[in-house]
Amino acid sequence: MAESITEMIIPGTYIDVRAEGLIGVSGISTGNVGIVGTANKGAVDSVALVSSFAEARDIFGEYDAWVNGSSNELTLVRALQQAFANGASTVYAVRTAKNTAVEAKRSLIDTTGDVVTLTARSKGTWGHSVYVQAKAASDKGFVEGRSQTVTSDPLQPLHTSIAESPRNAVKLTKADTGQTFRLKLSTLGSAAKGKVHVSTATGEVTFHGDDQPAEGDLLVASYEVQQIACRDIEINYRAVKEVFTVVDATDLKRDIDNTSTLVTAAIETGADPRLPDVMTDALALEGGANGETAGTAQYTTSLEQLDTQPVNLVVLAGVGFSEAAAALAAHAEKAENAGRERLTFVGADEDNAAAVAANADEVADDRVVLTAPGIKAVDLIGGSEVDLPPAYTAAAVAGLVASLAVQASPTNKALKIPGITTDYNDGKIKNLLNNRVLVVEKKAGYRVVKGITTDTGAFRQISIRRIVDYAKEGVRRATLPYIGKLNNARVRGAMYGTLNGFLSQMVLDEQLTDFQLEVTATRAEEIAGIAVVILYLKPTFSIDYVKVIMNLS
Repeated sequence: MAESITEMIIPGTYIDVRAEGLIGVSGISTGNVGIVGTANKGAVDSVALVSSFAEARDIFGEYDAWVNGSSNELTLVRALQQAFANGASTVYAVRTAKNTAVEAKRSLIDTTGDVVTLTARSKGTWGHSVYVQAKAASDKGFVEGRSQTVTSDPLQPLHTSIAESPRNAVKLTKADTGQTFRLKLSTLGSAAKGKVHVSTATGEVTFHGDDQPAEGDLLVASYEVQQIACRDIEINYRAVKEVFTVVDATDLKRDIDNTSTLVTAAIETGADPRLPDVMTDALALEGGANGETAGTAQYTTSLEQLDTQPVNLVVLAGVGFSEAAAALAAHAEKAENAGRERLTFVGADEDNAAAVAANADEVADDRVVLTAPGIKAVDLIGGSEVDLPPAYTAAAVAGLVASLAVQASPTNKALKIPGITTDYNDGKIKNLLNNRVLVVEKKAGYRVVKGITTDTGAFRQISIRRIVDYAKEGVRRATLPYIGKLNNARVRGAMYGTLNGFLSQMVLDEQLTDFQLEVTATRAEEIAGIAVVILYLKPTFSIDYVKVIMNLS
């Protein structure tokens, strides 16, 4: 029975269940990171949900050797390395690329020319590590579903060298009735009722008179082909090995396109029935390009892919302040207007304190965090320690913030890095802090001096910005289920209860010290469909300084 009473005609007991009192708030994400950068593998301008650095490398490939930061080094995986190392656990990653990015390819040939071209499934030089080889078949091939519609012309022949097998069959679907009959397909003897004969020399099929197909009927044949007439196509990439036993180019394309995670296949014109020749060595795909020279326009387009994602912290991998700050600020404002609040992190253009301060003079935004100096990192290519610019500090700090509860400040928290590229003295640190720069210093490790945004007002502490964003999302989720319900005292009271429960939990979790809440509607507002929620929140501030007064006696 429905839980809402619509009519009462037959005598009995009718129960109307009103569920407003059960509405609660849960599942608010606070540490999801969004990162955009260049890579040598993976789809361009497509969001990938990544949960570990190992998974990031599988999806986006390896980065290249570090040179100097000005040589178009790949950025995405480097930034992901720092984010995951410092605490990030859920990252929405987007690969960006210049339009010069192309897939690596390799053509497989026979004595008359190209048969099929294998193309890496994504653009980039990762494909140069994909090796392909056509070998003598290790087993019989199997053709699945070779279909043809019967016409007035002779039936198309099947493959030659078909092997006798109980798997061989022809499905005959009658055009006039839609009925389907399964007939045995055999290379032995001659056609009989329920048995179709196929010639191993020509592939021609013969039906018994009782089974003869009529014009318009559909024939679908499946059968094994002798091993000697097949090829193994072996594809290798790192620890991934794919082997396809195929009977011709059509079979090869179908198998690869349906199941290969590494490549797709395209048949050369007229090459459908042909097979590649056996190759003595495996050959790599070639000709791939990464599009690593992506600029502001490409980064901005890729950043837009995060607009609708549930991210809380955003980084443009490896991009300094001058190129990234405006795009990040615009992205954060657009997201906030859409009810998807987030913080953005950007590194200074360089370590020089005066240059960092100059960057800071250009921004005052409660959703932009400016970081300095650069950090040292162990490069996966060669294993040496390299100096990364402040843009990668931004990724490390974003990872740290992602690991913290919203009320926890990154102030005095250590980054998991082997070093920093510049150790500012106290005077420079003081000046940078006054300029609203999040500085990392060497102190019992490498620590965030003060967790601040570039805001000049109430949202200077990162934790305050995050607490208020959390409250906004919670209020949004608490009130949304009430849209469409009755605008009366009972329902508004239930809404008050939902909001009060959420905010009271924030107090218990020490995100708020206190709050005041009102849910009201005048008669005019009721008529207009408006319920008014008024909140007074007192977020919990973190300790940035400890002031000690010692009285000696």
